Amino acid sequence: MVDISFSNFQRWIKFHSAARHIFRGLFFLIFLISIPIFFSSCKNTDRIDEIKKGYFFELVDSVKVDIPYEFGLVSPKMIDGHLLAYSYLDQTFHLLDSMGKIQKSIKQQGEGPKEYSEILFFVTIHDGHIIFMDDKKLTYINFLGEWVKSIPYNDPNFSRRGGIPYNDIYFIDKNSFVVPSVHLDDLGFREDYHAVLDTIPIWFHYRYSSVTDEFEIDSHGRLDTSSMLFSQLKFNNYKPRIFLDKGVVSTYFHLFPMIYKYKIGESNFPISKKKVLIQDFKKPIGLDYKSITFENHMEFNRAAEINSTLSYVVSLEDNRLFFIYGQGKNINMYDSDADEAQESLFFGFIEDFEDGNESRIELPKHHGHPSFGRGISYLGENRFLFIYENEVERDFYWGKIFELKPIRK
Repeated sequence: MVDISFSNFQRWIKFHSAARHIFRGLFFLIFLISIPIFFSSCKNTDRIDEIKKGYFFELVDSVKVDIPYEFGLVSPKMIDGHLLAYSYLDQTFHLLDSMGKIQKSIKQQGEGPKEYSEILFFVTIHDGHIIFMDDKKLTYINFLGEWVKSIPYNDPNFSRRGGIPYNDIYFIDKNSFVVPSVHLDDLGFREDYHAVLDTIPIWFHYRYSSVTDEFEIDSHGRLDTSSMLFSQLKFNNYKPRIFLDKGVVSTYFHLFPMIYKYKIGESNFPISKKKVLIQDFKKPIGLDYKSITFENHMEFNRAAEINSTLSYVVSLEDNRLFFIYGQGKNINMYDSDADEAQESLFFGFIEDFEDGNESRIELPKHHGHPSFGRGISYLGENRFLFIYENEVERDFYWGKIFELKPIRK
């Protein structure tokens, strides 16, 4: 009995001894296999960390823009290989190619049937035409500068919006387009601004009617009462901006980084709202007035200086947005030294909606100052055109092309 038990015990020892050798071998094999996986994982982690660290602008080319007067780029991004510029002094539009060369200069302002009026809201490029939207009609002019046609549009309201026109007119096809409402521009001067805010559309969708031979309003978008604009603050700028992507209208306002998205034809109210967490973007302050008057208009101007603002937003490839924003002057609303305060700093910011990454970007500088506003346009493939003054010869400007690249170690 004892012999048998001892013999069994010896066999048990031998079995487990062999098992230990097998397990040791397996462990060593697993360890060898895990080494490249571990280092590959580390490399991937490093790569993700590198991308999360941000982006930078790299200069890739320079171009000469032969416009003698001060101008702004109407187009926030290149359309069909072209850009639009507008020179303020002679009120002339210039059609540029991607290298900044003038293809045609156009000035057909007037009250005639083949002219656009001085109350010019939006200008864009579509289907081989430059399209001007004034307060009565859309005027189509080809790339040779020749009038093609004019089509009126139906709008029961009226606004005398001035200044350089924006590019915020987006054609879905040749018979329909979307524009932001210009009727919010004067809302800050109204006593009943809060009561009427939810009655004024934020954007309009127009469709051509063969019956009336006009563009008729087909649908529109409104804000819900949870919008920042429904707060008790009296904003000095209610002007909306929009961009269109795959049938979705995205709307934003200058004073806070909230993107409202609408599906055309599906809902008059936002289907989603996204607050972009832009670094050092201030909550609006100093806007608690009931109305803008002659006596307090300087306070509104000061509020505009100290508040953060979105000055440029463009959609990039791969579901990303690029912003340029101003931080605002770092002063108190009633600081007596406001006029001597440091100018607002401007930065770029990229929001990647695919992976949730966000990154602030240093803008290219010219003589120590960053470029922003109407002196930038997106050329595609992560390349931007920045316009700079030529301080030696004043009869042309320099355009510098920068590529937006991820920071690597």
